[in-house]
Amino acid sequence: MKVYGQGHVVAYNYAANWHDGIDVATYGNPDGTASDGRPNEIADRIPVAIDIYNNDITNTADNCIESDGSARNIRVFRNRCFNSTGGGLSSQPISAVQIIFFQNVVYNTTTGERLSTFDNPSGILVYQNTFIGSAHGTTPASNLHYRNNLILTDGWFDPVLTVNTFSNYSSSDYNGFRPEPKAGVSFEWASPKFETPMDYVNKLVSRGYKSLEEYSRATGQDKHSVLLDYDAFVNVKLPDKLNPQRLYSPEEFDFSLRPGSAAIDAGIILPTINDDYTGKMPDLGAYESGRPLPHYGPR
Repeated sequence: MKVYGQGHVVAYNYAANWHDGIDVATYGNPDGTASDGRPNEIADRIPVAIDIYNNDITNTADNCIESDGSARNIRVFRNRCFNSTGGGLSSQPISAVQIIFFQNVVYNTTTGERLSTFDNPSGILVYQNTFIGSAHGTTPASNLHYRNNLILTDGWFDPVLTVNTFSNYSSSDYNGFRPEPKAGVSFEWASPKFETPMDYVNKLVSRGYKSLEEYSRATGQDKHSVLLDYDAFVNVKLPDKLNPQRLYSPEEFDFSLRPGSAAIDAGIILPTINDDYTGKMPDLGAYESGRPLPHYGPR
């Protein structure tokens, strides 16, 4: 399903066995932007104000949901994405501000990324998601921010977090990580020299760190983030790397947080995103303890 233009709501659908699930139709930079060369002629076609939520998408050859080619005020939230072999969520390229991914569940992305930021997008908020999958192959993004996510590696690639950014005001904190146990590099942060707010010209400084403590100390990122494992959930298992063609069913899993999990009360308040938290502070990931689970797909 592809939409373009303005003001769309795409909600409570089920999609299976397609190349992509739900997309903002993309064929390059968004119509009506400065790079298009005709900002006034077709300004009413700029893809803005689009909501994609509570959809149930499985078995895609590429991405579950693509916000690619959109301009601003795009929200992708409370979706469930399983078996998206080319990657889960995608934001390439978006032109300005802002796209927000929040409270999505992404599982089994095999050789693709759980969140793709190719073609240098800008203005991306990644809040309160549960990601089971890889982190690799991204190109630099600007103004990129991670908060309250659960990010667990699946064994395909070593780093649990890879951020490439042109702007040193991109940030990450209050997340829960499960690094690959034998990884030489678990956290990658490539940006301009730290004393430079932004730089679109010179080569980025690549930095790799084995531990959360080392990465946080060197970059100032994820100072309040925690380490955890699959036992943070009631019933979630590591995808079987030896059987990459296996298709998993959501009914096999329970992504609710186990009592006592390090993810409980470990988040930060994000107004309008997690105002209904139940404990001392919001939990990490897509599901708040003590709250009803979302409904995905047709009602």
